[in-house]
Amino acid sequence: MSFVVVALAIALRVAWVLLVPTKPVGDFAMYVESAAYLVEHGGFDSEYVYMPGYIFLIAPVQALGGGWLATKLVGAVLGGLGAGAVYGIARRMAGGSVALVAGLLYACWPAGIAIASVTGTDMPAAVLLIVAAYFLVRFAAERPVLAAILFGVFTGFAAYIRAIVVPLAALSLLVFRTQGSSWRSSIKSTAIACLVALLMLVPWAVRNRLRYGETFFTDSHGGLTALVGANPNTDGCYARSLNRMFRDVTGFALLAEPHREADRASLALAKTWIAFDPLFTAGLLASKAERLLVHERALLYWPLFRAGVLPPAHQAFFARHRVTVEAIADNFWLCVLALGLMGCAIAYARKRWLALALLPQAIALVLLYTAIFSEPRYRLPIFMLLLPLSAIALDWLWQTGRALLRRTPPPAWKREAALAVGFAAAIFAAAPAVAWAGGKLREHHRWAASECEVAGRPQFCLWRPLGSEGDFDGRPAVQGVWNGVGLALPRPALGKSAEVTAETEFTLAPGDYTLSAAIDIVPFIAPFEPTQADASGSISFLGNDQPLSPAIPLADVASASREGQPWAWHTSLRHAGGHLRLRVRTEVASMPNRSSSTRLWLNDVRVEPGIVP
Repeated sequence: MSFVVVALAIALRVAWVLLVPTKPVGDFAMYVESAAYLVEHGGFDSEYVYMPGYIFLIAPVQALGGGWLATKLVGAVLGGLGAGAVYGIARRMAGGSVALVAGLLYACWPAGIAIASVTGTDMPAAVLLIVAAYFLVRFAAERPVLAAILFGVFTGFAAYIRAIVVPLAALSLLVFRTQGSSWRSSIKSTAIACLVALLMLVPWAVRNRLRYGETFFTDSHGGLTALVGANPNTDGCYARSLNRMFRDVTGFALLAEPHREADRASLALAKTWIAFDPLFTAGLLASKAERLLVHERALLYWPLFRAGVLPPAHQAFFARHRVTVEAIADNFWLCVLALGLMGCAIAYARKRWLALALLPQAIALVLLYTAIFSEPRYRLPIFMLLLPLSAIALDWLWQTGRALLRRTPPPAWKREAALAVGFAAAIFAAAPAVAWAGGKLREHHRWAASECEVAGRPQFCLWRPLGSEGDFDGRPAVQGVWNGVGLALPRPALGKSAEVTAETEFTLAPGDYTLSAAIDIVPFIAPFEPTQADASGSISFLGNDQPLSPAIPLADVASASREGQPWAWHTSLRHAGGHLRLRVRTEVASMPNRSSSTRLWLNDVRVEPGIVP
């Protein structure tokens, strides 16, 4: 039966690839280009900083003259083979009927079929990981050494594509223990698995030693990924503006030589940003977990809905049916997740510890991706590891329902039902609460990063809002872009004023300095009528709580913005040395015809030594 399930999974994915002619874009096009470069030049291009496994997989296709279609077909077949591993794991855990259900869930997984047309690392790495888990579960009881070796080998293969899976080798301990091995024997088998996984990566470590003069088993991309995941301006999402800021401030370009120095610099910067406001970071973790685990529709972006990925006719078809397609993907995932949670409770109630032994691997992946950087497509191995548990829950629903109809209910069905429904309901109820709490933390502790210039050298300015009052229409008080920070202009209550304040900090030697910035309002504020009063209020600057210059009328800045000319602000000061806190306070008394997105932008902030006329 496993062959039928695998054949169905492969057939559906191959049919999808043939019927939906996607074009690799973004990172996925980069992999195809890197493979072509490897074939032509016998090495990686100068910007390649990733693990090499996927390139080694598709380079032979390039060498044999295959193009995009052949590359996608290789991925589709490999993705279909994952159904066999899921089937085998479920059979070992709970028998043939459960295995069939798990295999069919995998074969008919909508987003899993759709993403088969993407030439990326996500599906191959996930399949290799689930194959490793299959060998672990299959042989851990009777032949633990063989299980450890095979698990280590395939974990090593998966690590050649995604290095983040290496720590999962240590979690094989739980499988050995649930299969009856003593703690001593389980630790020994786990050590073998970890050693084999590392030995698999030795050739890559040797290459790194020859290439960089350092011995390491991973890629040169981890620090860059962590920096993207810590970006406060985008809530941990990728943005090209970060590339520019990083290059200007550190002198290193992302993906360019020197790779190791750039990766270390980005990791150090990521640690600084993570520690800047721990409560914001906690809220950011909730956002990344939500991005990773909630909406399955996000997996459809790369194969269907990104601009340029489909020919016009196909793009128009999927655009017309987008709501339906996304609903199918979302509901399938949510059902699998709910069933997986129920399966956890049923396995616990029935003391099926092997069924729970792979769950820590899924949890570890969730924690690692949430802590570093999350994308919806990173969910693929998590989904696969949940499928056997989902199948256990479906089988339990069928068996229990049939028994109740026959009036022969199992003795423990009420307890099992209470545990299963209660656990799933608790998680589904807690998830929105965690997301809401994370959103509130980000809202109240939002900060922003921008590029400033001190003594002719770019540096990061970290802006923190202080004591903001008024109606911000749900917008964060500060928003960062590569060359400036935007302060949301609040709507004052009738007869009152409102204000928004933000500050950043410089470390300066004693001496005289000139501070300058360009100020404008975007979108600009226009009075309702020429005769009507303009915006009223003021903008003031303070250094270490001391006024730096006379307050600037908000109306003057609004007028200059309407004419397309930013207001040029500058002042001079004598500093005793050490920290200089630059604070910007905007007080709004009235705001005619204000757009909900209106912000006061402070751009091109400079601190120059000496008194500049």
